[in-house]
Amino acid sequence: MRYMKDVFEEHLDEATWLWGRWERALLAPDHDLSELAELEVRLLAHLEGLAEGGEEVAAALLHPGLDSEEDWRASVVAYALLVKAVPEGVLALVRGASLAQRPAVRRALELCDQSRLGNVLQPLLSSDDLDVTATALEVLVARNDIEDFQLVPFLTSDDSRVRIAAMKGIRNLSDSTPRKALTHALVSAHPDIRDAAIEWGLAMGVRDAWAACQKAVEKGDDHAHEPMVLWALGSEETELALLLSLLHVPERRMEALWALGFSGRLAAADACLEWMEDSNLKVARLAGEAFCAISGLRLEGTYVVPPKEALEEPIPLNQEDLDADFVPRPEDELPVPDVEAVARWWHATRANLDGRTRYLRGQPFQAGVLLEALEQGPLRRRHVLARALDLRTRRRLFIPTRAWTRIQYTALTQAKAAALPLGRLEWR
Repeated sequence: MRYMKDVFEEHLDEATWLWGRWERALLAPDHDLSELAELEVRLLAHLEGLAEGGEEVAAALLHPGLDSEEDWRASVVAYALLVKAVPEGVLALVRGASLAQRPAVRRALELCDQSRLGNVLQPLLSSDDLDVTATALEVLVARNDIEDFQLVPFLTSDDSRVRIAAMKGIRNLSDSTPRKALTHALVSAHPDIRDAAIEWGLAMGVRDAWAACQKAVEKGDDHAHEPMVLWALGSEETELALLLSLLHVPERRMEALWALGFSGRLAAADACLEWMEDSNLKVARLAGEAFCAISGLRLEGTYVVPPKEALEEPIPLNQEDLDADFVPRPEDELPVPDVEAVARWWHATRANLDGRTRYLRGQPFQAGVLLEALEQGPLRRRHVLARALDLRTRRRLFIPTRAWTRIQYTALTQAKAAALPLGRLEWR
C-alpha cells in the first residue's frame, strides 16, 4: 500500500510540474501547437493515472490538494476529481470549493473532457451565490457550450464577472435588449466591462463600439491595453497613426509595439524596424517580434544578435528601480534582432508589397493565412489571432486557444471546412 501511495504522489508531482509548463507554454513565443501537443501527452498520462486511483486516492491525496497554495497543483487535483465524477459530484465540487479554490476548479472545468458538461453545469446558473454563477458562466463560455438566449439575462447583471462572461459569449444583436445592454456597457466606468463590450460591438459592426475603442486608446490610462490591440485589429491604414504616436510615450511603448504587430500594416513594420535599435533590449526584442509578424521574416541566423553579444549592461545601483518586477516575461525569450541585417532584407522586400494591404507573416491577410498562423504560429500570438478570426467572421468561428490541443485541432479543421471569407470590420 505504501508503494501505491508513492506512485500516486509521483503522478501528482509530475502532473503539477507539467501542468505549469503547459500553461506557461500557452504564452511562449518559441512554441507552436504541435510542440504543445507533445508536452500535453505526458501531462494527460499523469492526470489519467491520478484519476485511476479511485475513492481512496481522492480522499487521501486529491481533496486535501485543493487547498494547495500552488494554483497548478490545485487545478491538477480538481481535474483528476472531475474526470470520472458523476453530475452530482461535479456540482458538489463547484459549490463546495472555497473562493480560493474556485479559480483552479474553473480552469479544470474548462479543460475537462466530460461529455455533456454543459448540461451538468446549467443548474449553477441560477445559484444564489454569484461567484458560483460567474464560475459556471465563464466555463460555459470558454467551452462555447451555451446559447445566446441563455446569456441575454446576464447582460445586465450587477456582478462584473457575470456581465463580462455574458458579453464574451453572446453571438448576435438580434433584439433590442442586448443592444441596450451593449450601449450601457460601452460607457461603463469598469474597464473590463467596457473592453468586453467593445469587442462584442466590433464583432457586430456597431459604430459606437469603434468610437469607444478610440476613446479608450486616446485616454491612455493603465487599462488601455485591450483597446489598443482591438484598434490594431480593426484600423485602416489612415487610422494607424494613433498607435504609432504612442511609441513616443515611454510608458505605453511596449503595449503599442505588441498591438502594432497585429495591425498588418507596412507603416507599423517600418516603425518597428526603427525601434529595434533601442538600447532597451526588451523594446528591441518586442519590436522584432512585431515586425516579423507583419513581414514574415524568420528572426534567426544572420538576422539575430548572438546571445553573448546581446547581454544587457548591468544597471548602476543608484539607478536601479528597486520596485521593478523581475519575474521573467515571455518576451524575455525573444531574440535580439540584428538591425542592419533586417534593414537590408526589408529594403529589398518592401518594394514588392502594397501599402494599402494588411499582411500577416508576409502574406495578404486572408482566411487561409490566418488559419495557418493559428495552426503553426507562436502560441503567445494565437490568442489575439483567434480574436481576429472571431471578429471578422461575426463570431461564427471560435478557436479555443487555451483548450487541449485535440479540441483546438478539431476547431481548426471545422473552420477550414467552413471556408468563410474574412469580412472587413465595418460600422453601422
